[in-house]
Amino acid sequence: MTDTLGAPSASTTSSTSATSSAATASAASAGPEPRPGRATRLRHRFARFRRTRPFWGAVVLSLGAYLIARPLLGGTFDFYTTIGARSITPLLLAGGMLAAAGIAVVRPAQRHFPALVALMLAVASLPLANLGGWLVGMVLGITGAGLVFAWTPYSDRQLARFAEKDAAKAARRQARRASR
Repeated sequence: MTDTLGAPSASTTSSTSATSSAATASAASAGPEPRPGRATRLRHRFARFRRTRPFWGAVVLSLGAYLIARPLLGGTFDFYTTIGARSITPLLLAGGMLAAAGIAVVRPAQRHFPALVALMLAVASLPLANLGGWLVGMVLGITGAGLVFAWTPYSDRQLARFAEKDAAKAARRQARRASR
């Protein structure tokens, strides 16, 4: 019930207080809230890590680098000396792309320059490295570099909203466990 100004009336306030005190008493009788397990804590930390970095762009960029270097990975010294200096080019391109992905994940504020370098390396892989990892590696490298470049960090307000959603999920999960 509300009065003419939209404020709750005294009877509503007292019933709400009684309800909340009863809920508090039942929660207190249930004992201390159990601490989440180690796997749950690690999953939450990893989710926060992913949300605060260009994670998926770096994953796609790394996959492109792997596909560019794949034809030459696992070769022996004899293999590399037979092919000559030309065998090192795809490995250098892939290494540069992997380094750019790593820098973007470790230092998200510095993501633009590594993304541009990775984009140039991915495009250069077309003529220099087996048609850019049979075109798939080049396309994944360009896409990953674009994702890293376009990524913007979440604001504190958005991160707080994520934390609220995670807390609500945990409360629902705990309520389900308590009802069993």
